[in-house]
Amino acid sequence: MGKRLKKSSRFICFENLIALLIIAGFITIILFQTTMLNSTLRVYLNSTEKIEGINVNTYLSKEGTLKIEVINEENANNAYILVDGEPKENFTNKYINIKVKSGQLIEIDGTKCNTDMYFKISDISYNVIEPQKTAIIKVEKNIATVGRVRLK
Repeated sequence: MGKRLKKSSRFICFENLIALLIIAGFITIILFQTTMLNSTLRVYLNSTEKIEGINVNTYLSKEGTLKIEVINEENANNAYILVDGEPKENFTNKYINIKVKSGQLIEIDGTKCNTDMYFKISDISYNVIEPQKTAIIKVEKNIATVGRVRLK
């Protein structure tokens, strides 16, 4: 009869090494994905913010800007921007810029206006998700809701 081949009792063989590398890769991916959920760590891990020239301090502060413009008038002295129900600024110019934080409610108070007015969000900062750019708000001598601010 023939000789039997003796199996080697080595712990690390090629198949075990491949399986170990695959498991280590999956664990690494899971760790990076969970750290990307944290916005402060995401700034350091994601290189596109550095390439696009985004201000990291604005990104970490969770603050954005909205530019709201009067469409049908040169100015609207009697219309006010309300942030969480508090008057912030009136429209002495054709447009105003306001700083907003996530979760704030933005409204336009036109109760003191004589005519119906239209306002447009003409510009937003890069990290503002809502209200969306180019949204048009009609104020009919009332308080019109622009929207609740959502930031990236």
